[in-house]
Amino acid sequence: MKWLWLIMSALLASCSMPSVDPERAEQTLQVYRWVRDGDAQALSSASTGALLRQLTPETLENLRSYTRPGEPQSSEVIGWSANVVDGGPSSYQVAQRLDYGETYVIVTVVMVQRRPGGEWFIDGVHLNQIDAAAAQSAGGFSLSGKRALHYVALAGAVAAPILCLVTAAVAGWRRRWAWMILSLFGVGQFALNWATGEWQIQAVYISVFGAGAFKGPGLADPWILYLSLPLPALLFWLLGKYRPKPAPTASAA
Repeated sequence: MKWLWLIMSALLASCSMPSVDPERAEQTLQVYRWVRDGDAQALSSASTGALLRQLTPETLENLRSYTRPGEPQSSEVIGWSANVVDGGPSSYQVAQRLDYGETYVIVTVVMVQRRPGGEWFIDGVHLNQIDAAAAQSAGGFSLSGKRALHYVALAGAVAAPILCLVTAAVAGWRRRWAWMILSLFGVGQFALNWATGEWQIQAVYISVFGAGAFKGPGLADPWILYLSLPLPALLFWLLGKYRPKPAPTASAA
């Protein structure tokens, strides 16, 4: 059983995603405050030449129209990307959602660094407002008004990982190491758009634990539910591999 937990820990660790640089996330919020307060001097001093040429009073006023007065109730990073070049210029983009109750403000800032260890300058700013209720409705996860296909897919997405994990545990208990590893994987993929009900099948696909869910960084991005056929786990039970291995026969003296 020790080997099972080691393998599961390694698989989960490999699925973990790196987190955003907290300094770049804070710099994004600072840029938003400068725009909200109309602090053109502070914004200009931290901007690249390319952005400075676009920061006219009219442009800054247009950006301010997408801000809200005061501090948001909360902020959340909803997307980020980095392009790091060894010994050369690097870029970083962060998108944050600022919660103002009935309204969300989405602020996206592009930052560049000319050389390693140098200062990060602002190279792009984009602001947008979204109605909070509409965004939550479009990108939410609800059972209301769903078809039978939704319920079948949801049940399969819950059952497949449980079957994979239980099978791997039993296989490890029976010392069937190959089956223990194989039973953690699913074959093929069925993907369902939870909001629209659209679905697609991919025959050649290998997944871990046989199911999962994904939602894009956008507020209105739908949930995508996907599940795979836990074929190795099913074969483990159908072929009777859960039974103890036969004892070795003693050879004649």
